Amino acid sequence: MITKELNGGRIRIARTEMDYKHGNGILTSAYPLEGPGTHQKVMGAITKGKLLRPTTAQTFSLIDFALSNPDNKQCKDIVSRVKNQWLLTTTENLWGKEDVILYDNIDGTMPTDRASLIKRMKDGDKAVRLVKYGFKTGNQSVSDLVANSYIIGQVTDKDFAEDVVARVAEKISRKAPYVGALDSQNRDLKKYTAVDSDWLGVRLYVHGYYHADVGYGFASGVLPKSAEGAS
Repeated sequence: MITKELNGGRIRIARTEMDYKHGNGILTSAYPLEGPGTHQKVMGAITKGKLLRPTTAQTFSLIDFALSNPDNKQCKDIVSRVKNQWLLTTTENLWGKEDVILYDNIDGTMPTDRASLIKRMKDGDKAVRLVKYGFKTGNQSVSDLVANSYIIGQVTDKDFAEDVVARVAEKISRKAPYVGALDSQNRDLKKYTAVDSDWLGVRLYVHGYYHADVGYGFASGVLPKSAEGAS
């Protein structure tokens, strides 16, 4: 919902809701997107609006939907954000000495320390994944991208990567897609994830160390009920 302050009052404009395929179901996201802003500002606004923060997988499904409808006003805007700014996701990265822990912080309440995240993963929480170093970074072919253990960890499923991520990469990239990642860290370091097309549609760029203070990101909140049926 957009609120415009006027002299002596305000106007509230209800949001648009977008339904699109995600996994085995239909996901619903809000439009207009929140942003521009820092990760904290954008995700905080989504939570304040009683929506869920979008995971990397959900963000790829949204981009796929937008690219499939190039003449639609809302979809054009989403594609423009991918090309000119960043789409932020709530799949966070904890870069460590031997691995990176990926976790979907959809409501902003996930623990961010290694011990708590590992415990949740061992207890069967699929929102937490661990990826060992050794995956390819930087420029890579679409086939290498979708087989990349880091990308599979980001989107949780190899079949999803081979389908949705591949389709997005092929539509966006004129050059080889790019994976931005950190090397081994002496101490755990938390960073965010963002997706864009790296300078106006040159290539798909999955950024795994997006900084907290960068202020030109966007994201679309997910309606909670739709998230229950689309995984």
